Amino acid sequence: MTYWQNPGKSSTDTSLSAWVTALTHRIDPGAAPWLREHDPFAHLLDGLDDAPLDESARRFLRERAAQLREEWDYLDWPTPDTVVLGALGMAPCHDDGTYVRLLLRRPLRRGHREWDLVAARWRSELLTGPRQDHRTYTDTYLSYEREGRLPDHPYIGAWSGYQVVRDIVVLTTVLNTVRRAHLDAGIRQEAAHRIACLRGAHPVPWNWGPR
Repeated sequence: MTYWQNPGKSSTDTSLSAWVTALTHRIDPGAAPWLREHDPFAHLLDGLDDAPLDESARRFLRERAAQLREEWDYLDWPTPDTVVLGALGMAPCHDDGTYVRLLLRRPLRRGHREWDLVAARWRSELLTGPRQDHRTYTDTYLSYEREGRLPDHPYIGAWSGYQVVRDIVVLTTVLNTVRRAHLDAGIRQEAAHRIACLRGAHPVPWNWGPR
């Protein structure tokens, strides 16, 4: 965990996030053997039994997590293990006008870089930002990658395992809302709506397209 006393404003520059991600992926995992393996299912269902949901919703979320867990175990990763951020979005960068600073909200893990790239794409393109933001992210990331380690797909959305990883990111986001549903009626309503979207009762409030 890294804290800065005065990190400055949160940066919306996706190239900074891509730069941090690329440099993280260049760390030799052998140099940090104490790093834990990245497991997006660890503690994923924590708090579900206490959430203000009906049993049908709880059962659906458990079954969905079990299905994705099985698909995760059979993913064909195109790159070897490396050091990953393991977050759900882009690397959180701040700029005080002098230095770009990174705030790590969780420790680094050993995993596959595709997780970070899918999560960044979900955050920057499919959820909140315009398409050109992700183009900037991708171009910057590739420019800092080591020669010979470039992906065999033109963009992360073309990777065969993209949908599985994306769906895990989505489920994790929904469950983060579910865990906060006890706080007030608005969050409870949002949690119920997101679960209904996953179950196909409503159009999803984000863009699912591969683009």
